[in-house]
Amino acid sequence: MKKILIILILSILLLGFVHAKSDSVEIDNVTFKIPPKYQGGEFKYGYYRLDNKFSIRCVDDNIPKAIGLWTAEQDFGEDISVGKHPVRHFYQYNTYVEGNDSHAYFASGKSVYEISWVGEKIDKDIKQLIKSTPPSKISNDDFYDLLDVSYEIYKLERQMQDEYDAQYNYMEAKYNEQLKQTKIDQQHDNRMKELWITYINKMG
Repeated sequence: MKKILIILILSILLLGFVHAKSDSVEIDNVTFKIPPKYQGGEFKYGYYRLDNKFSIRCVDDNIPKAIGLWTAEQDFGEDISVGKHPVRHFYQYNTYVEGNDSHAYFASGKSVYEISWVGEKIDKDIKQLIKSTPPSKISNDDFYDLLDVSYEIYKLERQMQDEYDAQYNYMEAKYNEQLKQTKIDQQHDNRMKELWITYINKMG
């Protein structure tokens, strides 16, 4: 019992330490210095998140999926440089937060990262956060070409998915109609059998 209590106390202390030491997080070997107003978030599976207000993640594993939706639905977009990093910034109105959501994609080393926050400007906190990471090893032209190609891939995948969904919905509707007709035919056959049995019984 005593051991259990010690383990429990240590766990609570360790959890408190993790939250207290949240001024920086390491994502894919890159350390991000978190601004005070975005500290106290949760770091899980290589993804730092503070409620629906702020997040950082590496998107190397699927850039088209990460950037596609925001590119398609943006209210505003710009390409800028922050320190030694090429950055593509979008924002769009989000009814859930009753304000604008921003997404900034930038290169650090040979990887692409995404920062999202509530607001429409890249303020000094976001700029400092980007500057605190290693310089980009991807040229500006290659970086923006990568994002443009990724968006084209996203559109193609979205078109294929829409076509698949349309075909699936058509086949499902056709199947349901056939099933409905089959039930009607079965009901008709059952009624005819009942009438035939009744007729034979009367004749017998």
